[in-house]
Order: sequence, then structure tokens, then C-alpha cells
Amino acid sequence: MRKGFRGFTAYNMSKPGIRRAFVMLFLSAAVIFAFVGTFAMIQAERSMRATDLGKVTSHISPRTLIMIMAENIPYLRETNGLSGMDEIVGRIVFEAATSVNFRDPRTFLGRELPLFALFDSEIDMASAGVDYTSIPIESPPPPELEREIIKAMEQEEKKPEKPKEPVTPGNTEKQVIIYNTHFWESYLPEIGKKNPNQASDLNKNITLVSKHLAAEFEKLGIGAITTQRTYTWANSYQKSRKMVQEVMQRHPRARVLIDLHRDSNRRDKTTITVGGKTYARLAFVVGRSSKNYEENLRLAREMHQRINQLVPGLSKAVITKEREGGKNNGEYNQSLSPDSMLVEVGGVDNTFEEAFRSVEILARVVAERIHDAEPVIGRPASGRGDR
Repeated sequence: MRKGFRGFTAYNMSKPGIRRAFVMLFLSAAVIFAFVGTFAMIQAERSMRATDLGKVTSHISPRTLIMIMAENIPYLRETNGLSGMDEIVGRIVFEAATSVNFRDPRTFLGRELPLFALFDSEIDMASAGVDYTSIPIESPPPPELEREIIKAMEQEEKKPEKPKEPVTPGNTEKQVIIYNTHFWESYLPEIGKKNPNQASDLNKNITLVSKHLAAEFEKLGIGAITTQRTYTWANSYQKSRKMVQEVMQRHPRARVLIDLHRDSNRRDKTTITVGGKTYARLAFVVGRSSKNYEENLRLAREMHQRINQLVPGLSKAVITKEREGGKNNGEYNQSLSPDSMLVEVGGVDNTFEEAFRSVEILARVVAERIHDAEPVIGRPASGRGDR
């Protein structure tokens, strides 16, 4: 209804049509700002991937999204007891601005207690005694190492183009690609440090564990290759993704992708002794935002169970993570293959010897799986070739 008062025109804002128009206007503006922000973040990227769009709604709860849908699907409103448009607008604004969901107390505590953000992860399977305090923690390299990395990158740019992969003994056809998104992650005893925040090194790091794993695969008749480049913490998963994609183009039969990491937990949570030998405990992280989530999860469960049959308790858990703003990547490059794994190998207090011992078991279990799939994959060639 429209009324006039002394030269002014007043509109009745309570009408459903008007309220719906304002909501659509608000959502349209939000989408426009989201697109502009996304393009600013990716800068040189000329195309927008579908996975990037998930960040736009990452702070809006499922209930709020259902409420929006219910405006056009009355059945949803009836079955879920949802409120009207006024509450929808309020919830969208509040959740998008604060990332707080009234129905989930973790969103309150997580902003004040950083370690409480671990509860954004879900434990799918776990060994005895493993709880949320045992969940792997990611940590960036210290500032001084970041400066070393940047300097190393500048030196690499000045070098001539790298030659092709050298021809060395090994299985010609590569079926496994091993890489390290956070290649700087190291172990305190190996670099002579005690501060867990300093467990990083440009040379003595998790890449040595990857090389040992590749060598074990070769012994078991599985062609494996490691790949690594120097880059900084920011957008590291995007950078490692490009690196892996290039290697996959050169080795089209490589379907198994293994990203090795080192956990930031201390020794009591990352070490196990079995048969008089100490092992760096393993943990499998599966990204829920991957298009291959179901396949990746089945693979991680299989690895967890079989590894623990061989060495009880060696695999701590299978953990799933949703994309959560800047905290969780939620995809971990696992959309590149249904046979993708992110494996945490020990923590800051473990040693290379303990990590090597553990990945030897991992290599055995993965090799068993590949050989069992021989009718589909085919047994790797026995010839000698590049590695």
C-alpha cells in the first residue's frame, strides 16, 4: 500500500513481494561482491574453478540455506518448522559477517581458542585412545624460513631451464606420484632444534621420507616418482596441484597420488612401539570438498585397517575435513584422482628412521592394493627405466 504525506510517498514494507524483492537485491549484491573478491584473490588466474565458489557460502549454515530454498518450496518449511523471510535476512547477514552459528557452539569457541578449531575435523575411524587432541595440526613455516624459501625461489629463477627427468634404474611406467605440499616440514631431532615451532628446514625435511617411500615402491615392483618445487606457504595447495598435474601429463598411468606431511603434535601422540621398534604414527586426511570424496574415503579406510593389521595402532585415524574459510582447504588436491591420499607421518619429535619404518609399511599396503587390481591396472613393467 502506498500513502502520501506532505510531499513524501510511503510504502508498506510488510508485503511479502516487497520483502522478497529486498532479499533478492541483497543476495544479488552479495554474489557480485563475492565474484569481485574471488577474482582479486586469484589475480593472474583467468578462469574460476567451481571449487572456489564454495568459499562464498562457507560461513552460512545449512539451516539458513534450507530456509532460503523453503521460500519457493513450501514443503521444506512445513517439514523443518522454518521461520519467515525476516529471520532469513537476519541469519544471512549475521552468519556471513561473523561465521558464528547459534546451533553450533564450536563456532563461538573456535574464534577465541585456536586449537578448538580442530573440532571442525571429523574422526571417521580411529585406533584405541585416539581422540580430538590427536588430530593432526598444520602449521606454517617460521618467518625466517619463509625468507629462505623466497631467496631460494629467486635463485632458481636465475638458473637455466631444468633438464628432463634423468634416466636411472627403476620401473619405466610410474603408477604412484609422491609429493609434499608443505615440503619444509621436518623433525626436530634431525635438525638439532627443540622448539616445535621451528621444526622446518629447507633441505632436511619430509621430502626425504618421500624419496624413501618411492624407493620402497620400486623394490616392490611399483613404479613411483617424487616431485617437488620450492614455493611459499600462501596458496601452497594450489601450487602443488599444478606441479602434480604436470607430472600426471608425463605419466598418464600414475593414478595413486600421495601427499606426505608431518604433524605438529608431540611425541606422545605421534609415536608407537611395536615389537621393540618405534614407528612414526600415520594419519589419513580426507577432504570433503573433493569430487572424489567417497572414493578417497574408502581408500583411506582400507589403508587404515590394513596397516593396523600389520602393525597394530600404527595408523591413528582417518580424518575428514570440510572447507572452512581460510582454516581448512577441504579439498587437498584429491579431486585429481580417486586414489589420492594425504598422509601425516609422525610429528615434530620423530626421527627419519621412525618415519622411514612407517612408510615402508604404507608402501607394502599400497603395493598390495595395486597388485590386487592387476586385471584393471596391469602389472608394472619389469624393465629398467627412468626414475
